[in-house]
Amino acid sequence: MDHNAELGISEVLIGRFEHDRLPRILKIKEHVDQGHLLQETQILFLQQVLEDAQKNQGLVDSIPACRDLFAQVVHLYHEITEKALENESKG
Repeated sequence: MDHNAELGISEVLIGRFEHDRLPRILKIKEHVDQGHLLQETQILFLQQVLEDAQKNQGLVDSIPACRDLFAQVVHLYHEITEKALENESKG
């Protein structure tokens, strides 16, 4: 893939993540941090985000900024699922 195409794709992925997905992920994290259980729609959204990240793995690996976003998604996903499991066990 040429450099201009990589830049264009990375801008789209980064913009989508920062403006659409990250705010929603952070709201879900806040939700579970407050002791609530994950709702079905939240679980489906998180699964979709992770699936999309996995689909774009090849592209992610070739663009440093996207690698950072992928790492952030994985870290947040891990934090959310750990806390959600903790909340479930308390429930």
